[in-house]
Amino acid sequence: MIRADLVTVYHNDEYYDLHLTLFDAVKKVEVAGGFQLIGVDNRRVNRGFAAACNLGALHPNAKAPVIGFLNPDVRVEGAFINRVAATLDSTTVITGCRYGKPDLELRTWGVRNWVCGAALFVDRRWFESVGGFDERFVWSWEETDLIRQAETLGLICKPINLPIYHDSPTQNTEADATYKNYYFTQGEQRYRSKWRGR
Repeated sequence: MIRADLVTVYHNDEYYDLHLTLFDAVKKVEVAGGFQLIGVDNRRVNRGFAAACNLGALHPNAKAPVIGFLNPDVRVEGAFINRVAATLDSTTVITGCRYGKPDLELRTWGVRNWVCGAALFVDRRWFESVGGFDERFVWSWEETDLIRQAETLGLICKPINLPIYHDSPTQNTEADATYKNYYFTQGEQRYRSKWRGR
């Protein structure tokens, strides 16, 4: 039985190659038949990260109870699906890697806990019930928005340590840097506006 649908989004040829490497790494550490790998190609038409993640997660062939979102540039160094599946339950609907994000920063975002969108896992039933990620977040803030939505409903985001490692790229292309800076700022403004007073 497929326990997890693992979604990764790639927006250029370098990240396409990385997503193939990631898929090979997952196949080496996880039991065959326990997962499905779903790559979403954003090279020709960049839908935005949140929309592309939803496209993969809500694909008609994706039915597993756990959805995982993995950036193409994460390093998988051990099995993780069993740990994730054991963490998610009727009240804990989001889990994954926090990567050392400080509590002070979380408080400024209005969330009690947080996990990084580079290695984030959700309970499918809940994720579908809220319509997935808010696609107005083109790049960044989509995971924080989803977490705040869960916590507002009295549900839990629980960070766990997994053998999945992520280092931010040391250098972006000029086009990537411009894109990310613009949509990060736009996303923060949208997030603050959406949750103001709530």
